[in-house]
Order: sequence, then structure tokens, then C-alpha cells
Amino acid sequence: MRHVAVSKARISRAKRAFSTRRVPRKAYKTLLQGELSPAPGDLVLARIDEIGKHTKLELTDGRRAHMFPGDEIIVCFGNRYAPDQYEAQIGPDLAPCDLVAAGGIASLEISRHQRMKPPTQITPIGILGDAAGRRLNLRQFGVDAPETAPAIPAVLSLGTSMNAGKTLTATSLVRGFKRLGFRVAALKITGTGAGGDMWIVRDAGADLSLDFTDAGHASTYLVSIPEIEDATCRLMNHAAAEGCDVAVIEIADGLQQLETAQLIHSGRIMEFTIGTVFAAYDAMGAKYGFDMLGQAGHDVLGLSGRLGRSPLGVREAEAATGLRVYSPWELQEGALMMAIRDRAARAALRGGPMQPALRKIADAVVPAQVALGNLVPMGMGMAEANRLGMSGTAIAREILDLAAHHVMEEEADRICGVAYRARDRKRRDWRNGFRRQDWMTDFGVIELSVPRLKHTAYMPGFVETATVPVAAVRAVLDAGLEDLEDATGALLAALSRSRRGRGDISELVGRIATILFAVRMQGRPMPGPAERPAWPLSSPIENEGLDDDEYLDDATGAAGGLEGDYEGGGIGAAFQRIAAAE
Repeated sequence: MRHVAVSKARISRAKRAFSTRRVPRKAYKTLLQGELSPAPGDLVLARIDEIGKHTKLELTDGRRAHMFPGDEIIVCFGNRYAPDQYEAQIGPDLAPCDLVAAGGIASLEISRHQRMKPPTQITPIGILGDAAGRRLNLRQFGVDAPETAPAIPAVLSLGTSMNAGKTLTATSLVRGFKRLGFRVAALKITGTGAGGDMWIVRDAGADLSLDFTDAGHASTYLVSIPEIEDATCRLMNHAAAEGCDVAVIEIADGLQQLETAQLIHSGRIMEFTIGTVFAAYDAMGAKYGFDMLGQAGHDVLGLSGRLGRSPLGVREAEAATGLRVYSPWELQEGALMMAIRDRAARAALRGGPMQPALRKIADAVVPAQVALGNLVPMGMGMAEANRLGMSGTAIAREILDLAAHHVMEEEADRICGVAYRARDRKRRDWRNGFRRQDWMTDFGVIELSVPRLKHTAYMPGFVETATVPVAAVRAVLDAGLEDLEDATGALLAALSRSRRGRGDISELVGRIATILFAVRMQGRPMPGPAERPAWPLSSPIENEGLDDDEYLDDATGAAGGLEGDYEGGGIGAAFQRIAAAE
């Protein structure tokens, strides 16, 4: 081995990769060459030989610089595990190798996804060293913090696989915490050095954004679990020293990845974790991940990720797991904050170094519009929900939507002094259209059409006070034929404390009965022609020429959509149809 001085001008001309951002330019003094075996985290000066998959290099400031053959770059040796891209490991010497990540990782490709082009080829010129000829490694430049138990808690973002939506989930959780006024650290503790995930959480408002490269690892593939645990504790303690109240931690790749599969069982990480959100690609992945995390002792607060793009996938996942599937926007609005606050309060009872931070979270004031907690499908057993391929969440949301709009119409009529579109000289106010208002509930976001009044600023009380009558909704879902009207009246009373008397709610009860009838008919043998009920929201003409199963799907879809008015012959007729089905 020999080492030669490297000039400042040469270092300045070289493109320094994101993975090397913690190393000051003045640290590079020598170039080590000869028979050397590179180690993970070693800094290397390399030459671009042939452009492949990566045409740009992410620099220390995040800018992506175009690369050209002959360019000199400063990157790190590291291993890579990316099912959608490359698997790569460090070679035994300084022979030509590959640039396997745009963040600046030098390694030897072992395999790649079929859609991936061959990687950009590079030749190491030498390992960079200090003035004494000692090799420089990222471990020498990590954050200076203890590896003791952290003083702040964390919420984990895990997922089924690469690109399942973990980063967007973590970003959304950061926004949710910021909405409550917390100082938040966004940490990524495993993966391959690249800046994309760090920049998005920083843009989302994270007060501190760090990853494993800040703890001295170019990547974490094939790094021992104790080393990753130590690095995580250093990052957490550094975040606490910087004044953060809570951390959102993303763990890369899926639960089957080598390090992730072990980290979910880590006692050191579980010690400061107060909840986990799981990002899934589909319902089966959500179910498997939920079960696997439950067996490992995780408190899974909810589901999210790319699964949320499919309404059918959401229904399947909610029915299979009993958890809500949260959209990124719901998480950003703080939909999980009440559940997190509850977990923090429980954890604070155990004492320990996190108690002050936990008490601060437990005492947080949650805005009135924020939803309350998590939800297990209601109104039916889990086995029945699985059989129907849907969850009580969607049914409850639909019923609550109907009840809320009924209450708003009643309250607007009471303020105006007359019914909608009625003519009366005693009118006290006039309608002026509607305005859109999102109501965050236990059952998901309900889009309200709030009546506008010309002279009165009207806002329904259940939105202003964040009243979500879960028990009343459950009673409606569980109601039999004889008590559905009473249960519906109780739900309306829970939504509007100022409601006087019952009024005429037969139309509302009829529409709710239609929903329950459609749900309870799913999965049952189709009645014969003489027994077939007249579906309230589907005309005979629309169903001509359809097979029985198509007829059922079409009718159920119409009922589920609640398009048009109830035309099924009144509440008594609806009750009779439900009774016949049961």
C-alpha cells in the first residue's frame, strides 16, 4: 500500500456524493492505493468509465449533477439491498466496480430487477485518507451522541416492501405532529444513502432530518443489528439534545428484508416506540404485516401506503385486520394524534427517561377537527366482515354521513324558521347554497355540504366540538327491525344536543335500512324470482339480462352509493325485506 498527497484543486473538481456530506472537504489529504480491501463506509475517489442506469449523482447539497465518462467522483463503499433495483456487495479490492445508487454507493452488482439497466461503471482511483495516510471512513464523522436509552419516544413507519409508501407515511406523520406544535425529528435508520427521503420530510416541516449516514453508515445492508441499534440510539439522543419532542422513524424495505426482519423484534427499539403505522401495497400484505408485527409485540395504530389508492383494497384490508386505512391527508391532518396521545399517556405511567416527553404528548390539545383514535370494524363480527369483503368502517361512515346531513338540514330550517324552499312570511333567514367542509371522524373523512345562510354564520356543533358518537353509530349498526328507528333518533340526538323532539325521520330510517339490507344480503343465496325483493335504488329496466350475481352486485352498488331518493315503499317495506333476508 502507498499513499500520495491529493491536491485541494482535485478534491474541489471532484463531484462529492450525498453519502459523503458529513465529511468536510478539508479532511481529504491523501490517496491510498495498492492492494487494499475496502470496508463499508470507506471514502473513495473514483473515475466514471461508462454511464449506465444512473446518469446523475446526488451531491452533498441535494443537487443532481450530470455525470460524464472521465469525471472524478467521491463516493462511499457500501452494500446495497433494493428488490426494485440492485443487490450489490463490496468487492475484495480496488478493481473496477459499479455505482449502484445515485447517492454515491460503490459496490459490485450481484443481481438487478429486470427493468433495471446495467449500473454505471466506475474505477476506484484510491481510498481517501487523512494527512497521516489513515483511511477516512464515515464512522469517523457521525453525530456525537450517547448510545443510551433515548429521552424521547418514536412512532415507526414500516411497510411490506420497497415503494409501499413508508416515506409518504412518515412524512404525513411529521405533518400531523407539527400540526399539534411539536418539534419533530424524522429519522431513517436503515437503507442505502440517498437524499430523497430526507428532503421530503424536511420540506414537510421536520425540525431535524437525519438518516443512518449521519450515524456513520453508507448503507445498512449486512450491518449487524447491535450496530444499527447503537446508531439509532445516537440519532435519537442527538434529536433530543436538539430539542425535539418526538421522532418519526422509517425502517426501509419490507418485513422480509434481512435487517428489518430482526429489527422488528429489537427490544432496544421497542423500548422507546409508542406505536407503529404499517404501509402496505395490497390487502394481503397488510394482513400479513399486521399479524407479523403483532406477534413481535408492536402496537399497530393503523394502515396506510399505496393500498389506499384502491377502495376495494381498503375494504379488504380493514375487514381482514380491523384497522383503519389512513390516507396521507388524514395522517397530515392528525387523524392518529388521539391514539398516539393515549399511548403516550400509558407509557408515561412507567416512568423512565422519556417520561417528560411522553407527558408533553399526552397533554397535547388536539384540534376539534381531528379524528378520535382507531377503529375496529363494527356492527358485525370479524368473520362476517371477512366473508362480505368489507368492513363496518365504510358502513358506519355512510350512515354517519346521512345522519349528519339530516341534522344540518334540520338546524338550518330551524334557524330560517321555515323548511327548505318553503314560502312563509315568518322566515328569519334565507338559504344561500352550500359550502364544502371535511369532517374527520373515527370512520374516515366525511365530506359535508354545510348549508350557507345569508345572515347567520352556521357551523354544525358536531364539527366544532369534534363529537363523534361512536356508541350511537354502533347501536344503529346492531339495531334490529323493531328498534332501528329509536337507534337512529338517538344518533341524531347525539349529533345535535339542541334538537327538539324527533320530527319526521322515516325517510332517513328508510335509507339506513336500505344500506343494512344490502349489506346483510351480501354473501347469502340469491332468492328465487318469486322471493326476489324489489331493490329500492335500482330499476327493473337496469337489471334486465343480468345473471343473479350481476344483479346482486349492481343492486348492492346502487344502494351503497345512495344515489337518488328512497323509493322502496316506506320504512315498513324495508323492514319486511330485511326480515325476509334474515
